[in-house]
Amino acid sequence: MKDYLYESLKNKILDFKDGIDIYVISLYVYDRDGDPRYKTVTLGYNTNKHFKKSIKDAFDEAEAKWNYAYYLQNEELVIGVNETEKAMITNWIKDNNLYFSDQKLVENHEKAMIIGEEITKQFVKVLIDVVKRLHQEGIIKQKFIIEIPIIIHELEYYDDIAKQNKLANPENVIKEFVEWIENI
Repeated sequence: MKDYLYESLKNKILDFKDGIDIYVISLYVYDRDGDPRYKTVTLGYNTNKHFKKSIKDAFDEAEAKWNYAYYLQNEELVIGVNETEKAMITNWIKDNNLYFSDQKLVENHEKAMIIGEEITKQFVKVLIDVVKRLHQEGIIKQKFIIEIPIIIHELEYYDDIAKQNKLANPENVIKEFVEWIENI
């Protein structure tokens, strides 16, 4: 699964049309139908042009720059929605001994949700490795001339989001995003 995610993201990023106006890449992680067994990741980005237009609608400039709510909301690639990707993710969950059936979900919802949290944690670890590799193999610098952050996130921002992005991105590239989270 990790190689599939890497190749899919790499190929799409290299195909982005907005080029050097892009200052951040977004990997929005969510559960399809609210079920942690159905992981989905949406690749998008934001541009400096859109960021500057969004400042007037945000609390401050930092929020307009780093909060996904102010991004373009472009879905350049959505992984986890076609049947092949659904099966790949389900198999990955099973291979990691984290799968639970619908029956287990009904019988012990609380335990299933604890397992669901672990699925999310492990899925994010895979994405951290993928983002590291995109930086380490020079894909980001090749496309954008400089390193830019690839932010792994949900709709909410909290300490774990900052931590996972510090692990995934070069420190100098993610510093401003992490500082924003720490100050909200």
